[in-house]
Amino acid sequence: MGGQEKENWKPKVNNRLKGYTVIIVFIFILLTSRLFFLQIVNAQEFSKQSAENRIRINPIEARRGYIIDTEERVLATSQPVFVINISNVPNKDMDEVIEKLAALIGDEKLTPAVIREKIKNNPRSYEPTEIKRLVADDPKSIAIVTRIEENRKDLPGINIIEEPQRYYPYGTLAGHVLGYVGQINREEFEAREELNYGLNDKIGKSGIERFLEYKINDNNVPVGLRGKKGAEQVEVDAFNRKVRDLVTLPPTPGDTVQLTIDLDLQQTLEKTMDEIIAAAKKRNPKAGGGAAVVIDVKTGAILAIASKPGLNPNDFVDGLSNKEADYYYNNRLRPMINRAIQGTYPPGSIFKPITALAALDAGVVKPTDTIYDYGRYRKPGGIDCWSVHGTVDLYRAMAVSCNTYFQWIGDLTGIEKIDDVARQFGLGQKTGAIGLQGEAKGILPSPEWKREFFSAIWERRLEIRKSQIEKKYNNLLLKANSEEKDKLLKQKEKELNQLKVWYQINYNFDTNWQPFNTYGTAMGQDANNYTIIQLANYIATLANGGTRWRPYLVKKVIGADGTVKEEYNPEIVERVSVSPQAIEEVKRAMLEVTQSPEGTAYFLFQDFPADIKVAAKTGTAQTGLATDDKSKDFYGIFAAFAPYDDPEIAFVGLIEYARHGGTSAGVVARRVFAEYFNLVNIKNKPIYGVSVE
Repeated sequence: MGGQEKENWKPKVNNRLKGYTVIIVFIFILLTSRLFFLQIVNAQEFSKQSAENRIRINPIEARRGYIIDTEERVLATSQPVFVINISNVPNKDMDEVIEKLAALIGDEKLTPAVIREKIKNNPRSYEPTEIKRLVADDPKSIAIVTRIEENRKDLPGINIIEEPQRYYPYGTLAGHVLGYVGQINREEFEAREELNYGLNDKIGKSGIERFLEYKINDNNVPVGLRGKKGAEQVEVDAFNRKVRDLVTLPPTPGDTVQLTIDLDLQQTLEKTMDEIIAAAKKRNPKAGGGAAVVIDVKTGAILAIASKPGLNPNDFVDGLSNKEADYYYNNRLRPMINRAIQGTYPPGSIFKPITALAALDAGVVKPTDTIYDYGRYRKPGGIDCWSVHGTVDLYRAMAVSCNTYFQWIGDLTGIEKIDDVARQFGLGQKTGAIGLQGEAKGILPSPEWKREFFSAIWERRLEIRKSQIEKKYNNLLLKANSEEKDKLLKQKEKELNQLKVWYQINYNFDTNWQPFNTYGTAMGQDANNYTIIQLANYIATLANGGTRWRPYLVKKVIGADGTVKEEYNPEIVERVSVSPQAIEEVKRAMLEVTQSPEGTAYFLFQDFPADIKVAAKTGTAQTGLATDDKSKDFYGIFAAFAPYDDPEIAFVGLIEYARHGGTSAGVVARRVFAEYFNLVNIKNKPIYGVSVE
């Protein structure tokens, strides 16, 4: 390189160094300015954000109130659970977190897709989404929680809290009565948003759980099983793990609800029903359902109530499995139905005391008046008796359940009087039982009811047939020439006239009360259909001499501080106008059912003590429309009260497809009464000729 070239090179190097120096100085100034901005200008704001990131305010779920029996034994309580929640984390791909969480939980039903769906369905995206609940004292739950905690750094947004969860220690026992809790749905949430419900809250869906979920009583005081949530302020580390507690506002537990139910009586009732239903199922595959109610005749308090097949409220607490959902919703036996209050049944022969009350009160017969039973009521439309009983009066007719006798006195009395007495005893109307929801009304047949019911049916049939004729001739007329059209129009008019005649004949017959309707109603068949609680309340009203109480299931509501916030007392609905003499004669006739050797329930109570006599009525209620004996199906139904001399409790039970009331629901009554009166030697004593195996 020449000397001149060396001299030219030096200025170029100096210029580059100056340029680099300027760039470095500029970067230094920029960084210094940014640092000043962050540390001085925005220090307070970032300090605030930092505090907010490490300080959490978590709600503390309140324990739901206890449900206890009349002796303060716990029927519904709570147990601790771990709740896994997930929150969205800004600037973080949550798919990886979801995949890892699903793998750590290891539940085949809780796939990543299911978790994403849960998050998607959360209308408040800023609130955590509940993913899974785990019973705290279960080793499997502890293992899952441990795995999650060990991987906490890879699971931003995942939080585990401990809270109380509803638990029913007796499983299916009184399941329909207690009801169940479940995840609040959108409609329920929107209706209760002002009451501070959260999207992950559990709410009473049926039974007592729903009836006393939450309300404001007449004294403007909150009452209910739902408690008041608390809150805790905690400091967490970078992995969202709690470092220390700062401030805690404890929750307030829900109120305790005391029922009128007696646990021992309820257990006896349900255990025996299960045995009888299992035996009935061996004889008839259709069997599997039943219902029963036990009432205090002096107050209307419900001492025991059951519906079969059972419902286990524990199944619903954390959502149904596929198997459980199939059982409850795709089962021909419909376990979700509370048969004691929602199912309506033909009463069969346990309606006969109503007919007897009406006849005696009207004065058309005396208890000693007789008729000779040839095996059928010998008037047009008369119905067969189940046997030939010969000469019968009221007492013997009730004891042997003679259909002919009750058709006879029903015919003499008339349907208007029978209806009036049945209405006074509460049949064909809701009882308004306190603590029970969804009662059915049932059907008390009357000329007015028949006219209204069948008018609608025949008017609908007429419209359908007219529409069919119109459609038929419209199609034919489209293809016909003018000569054929005239002929078709005449044929159409003729068919419409024939239809009118057919309609009028059938309409007049079906909408007008017929003598056979009275015969069937008088013996508990025809259109008679009532709930078991209606029938039990009618028997209780008869037993106590004519005072109809409103049944009630809730005794009182007790606050967390032990004070009684609400109390339910006996309430008289009506005092029947039927004469006391008529009531006493019918009660005496029902006593013959168990005391006379030919009584249909003599075998059930012949070994009961003399001071605990049982008055009863057996029933075999036909169901369905079969006309031949081989195709007929029957429900076994039984009604009773005791002691006869000073009645305390009444019972009505029904076992579907069990055929005979005495050998099915009657056995349930026997054991319930033995339990109630503490007849130790009789409680589990076999009954001759009756098998429940």
